[in-house]
Amino acid sequence: MENHLSISSRVVTSEEQFRAEGRKLAAHLAEPDVEGIYETKIPLELNAILQIGCVCKVDKSAKKRNIQDGWDLAELQMKTTAEFSYLEQTVSFFYLYHSVSEGRAVYVMYFPTSLRVHAVVINPFRNKELSPVFLEKQFRDACQTPDPLHENLTFQVDYHTSMDAGSKYVQRMLLEYRQQHPGPVIGIIECPKLQAIRESVRALDDFPCVTIPCNARDNNYQALGWQATAGRTSMQRCAASTQWFNERISLARYAHVPLGNFELDWLLFTADVFFSRALHDQQQVLWISDDGIPDLGGTYEGDICFADEVIQPALTYPGAYRRISVELKIHHLAVNSLLKSSQVDEMEGGSIGNFENDIPPGPNATETDYNDASLCLPAFQVLKQLIQRCISDAVSSGNVFADAILQHLYRWLCSPRSRLHDPALHRLLHNVMKKVFALFLAEFRKLGANVIFANFSKIIIDTGKVDLPSARAYCDSLLKTLQTRDLFEWIELEPLHYWHSLLFMDQYNYGGIQAKTQNVTSADSSDGDDDIDIVSSWNIAEYLPKATQDHFVLIVSEFLYVPWKYMKEQVACRAAMRDDTSCTPSITIMAAENLEGQVVDYLRGQIGTYFAEKLLTIVSDILLHFKGKGKSESVGPSNSELDPHLHKGNAALEFIKHICAVLALDQNVQHDILRMRKNLLKLVRVKEFAPEAQFQDPCASFILPNVICSYCNDCRDLDLCRDSTLQGHEWRCAVPQCGQPYHREEMENALLQIVRQRERLYHLQDLVCVRCRQVKAAHVSEQCNCGGSFRCKEEAPQFLGKMRVFLNVAVSQKFELLQDCVRWILEVR
Repeated sequence: MENHLSISSRVVTSEEQFRAEGRKLAAHLAEPDVEGIYETKIPLELNAILQIGCVCKVDKSAKKRNIQDGWDLAELQMKTTAEFSYLEQTVSFFYLYHSVSEGRAVYVMYFPTSLRVHAVVINPFRNKELSPVFLEKQFRDACQTPDPLHENLTFQVDYHTSMDAGSKYVQRMLLEYRQQHPGPVIGIIECPKLQAIRESVRALDDFPCVTIPCNARDNNYQALGWQATAGRTSMQRCAASTQWFNERISLARYAHVPLGNFELDWLLFTADVFFSRALHDQQQVLWISDDGIPDLGGTYEGDICFADEVIQPALTYPGAYRRISVELKIHHLAVNSLLKSSQVDEMEGGSIGNFENDIPPGPNATETDYNDASLCLPAFQVLKQLIQRCISDAVSSGNVFADAILQHLYRWLCSPRSRLHDPALHRLLHNVMKKVFALFLAEFRKLGANVIFANFSKIIIDTGKVDLPSARAYCDSLLKTLQTRDLFEWIELEPLHYWHSLLFMDQYNYGGIQAKTQNVTSADSSDGDDDIDIVSSWNIAEYLPKATQDHFVLIVSEFLYVPWKYMKEQVACRAAMRDDTSCTPSITIMAAENLEGQVVDYLRGQIGTYFAEKLLTIVSDILLHFKGKGKSESVGPSNSELDPHLHKGNAALEFIKHICAVLALDQNVQHDILRMRKNLLKLVRVKEFAPEAQFQDPCASFILPNVICSYCNDCRDLDLCRDSTLQGHEWRCAVPQCGQPYHREEMENALLQIVRQRERLYHLQDLVCVRCRQVKAAHVSEQCNCGGSFRCKEEAPQFLGKMRVFLNVAVSQKFELLQDCVRWILEVR
């Protein structure tokens, strides 16, 4: 094997010379000895930001040059903000807010130097609902801290009937402001479409402008009373503009980026700038691009690995948990995994680049994955050093921007909108995270916690305690112990919910008795009926007929509540007996086990009497209600395939299968549930072990990973088939304070990439032996060495089933391009 020595060189030429000698240069770069041409997609503006930042100094050799001649970047030297201040003096600004909906609109101009707030309402119907007094009240209510300057603010409201008239009025206001304040002024704009407002208000061209991301909900006016809602929202935005502007100046100093050059997603942009400068300091080539595909000198094939569809690990242990359970939110898992990668490397006894070899290849694994992992190791080490500096800034100086970068590290790595997005680097860190995550769960089990559900975002554990104070004390002790482990130094766990009783099937099918937040945090918790919420979140119930869904929820809720109430009464009786005998109030292990046995016996008695009689009555009513309606409620085969929520089959049988599958999660009474199920099946004339009597989850699952909100930057994995919040026609951010619709084109493009990736892998898959399961190595052999025949690793029905899931999503969300692509695949197969 030959060893090739790669020599990289930088070509620097002036623009005039490039235009004159462009053909010769192109011919030289096309020679076979040239392996690749790098850094061809770096924007000139970004290149200048990386080199000179927000403060620079002219080199001594160029000081005598005329200012009109300009300077080369090499003649400008970056200086730190510690050496030379940046925007330390007060900078004047004005704030322009704009929202629009179906011919109605609101402009609000806030001039802090003139102490004026001017609102312009576009209303074709001429009704006037806003007044200066109302705006003043809303502005003062929105101000978090009282400011003496706000006492002298004047408010004015003007009405116009057309958009053109309103835009011209705003134009005149800005021109007057420019004449009154000829000095440097910065414009802060918050609007849905920046280009449109620049074209209608040309006076903005005279000001350097900074843009604030706009929330789409601001542009959804209601039919009546919209003026008051829009006015209230605009005053909230105005009151927050000063703080936002001051924070943006602080961010510019920290990131060493000019104030007006930040992109809308400042977190991704700042991380890109920091990482680019760190890579330059280590003499590494940048792979910057704006399409999510790394620019690796032309050698990177986008069709081979254009989608980093990683498998998010999720551990599920279905069952009935009658003791206190707690849901813990995980913070900083990515940061901790990155910083502790060397320690994990020592524990594994191998190189970090070999992590891929320890994990079976996923559905999108390629032959180049292992090479990519080793090639991006230098960049991985640079990233590690960068994050260590951010932690130092966040811990030592309390820098909020460094802390924000740490919180959004994983979002930045997996986002295709990042200019330094690299799927190989993403997969490498993701595999380290899986290693740390597995060790983290093992530590939980060592400390006696019973894991119910776990993924990268949250962990649900069974504390084994029967009362909230004991469970809370156990949880605090557990978290403190985990923080002392060096391997999990930077992981933070936040208790979100406490459950008195939990019936858990999977992440989208569960029910429980949840303790209210104020009851959890209070010192004295009575655990009364007023202090609990019965939560019922069962995706499988959506596939039952509407008439039976309420019965399903009621039975499951009673199955949770009845034994919990009995156990609470028994605990109260024992507490009263202890008070009478003046014994110690602690509950021994033997007493707890005895109490649990009594609860199980009580529940068995209830199943044989109350639940059996009630379910027999419900099933009989369902049979009577749906008698003769089976044909009328059925739909055509084409519609039933496209709408998975349509009920199919015998309504009574489906109800029995679903309710018994959920109740049988309690292993202590599973035998009693199966006996009751046998009796219920007799009503519908189905045998106990018949194929049609077996329960199967009716909903296929597909998780779209790392979906990012464009407004609040929240990053989460969305189950497009089972998440109840996504069943509407518009997918929105689940953060209560946000509600921003997700970018439909980006999501459709991500789904298209996954479909194309899976189709390509299906055609390029290996053949495996039916007998020994080994992959076919020889090309011409018809049989394996063991004598077995070969088959495809992924059979056609399995692949087509996955494609139909995408078709259902495309039809329900009206993704026409995705729909056409998937239909073509299904027709070809």
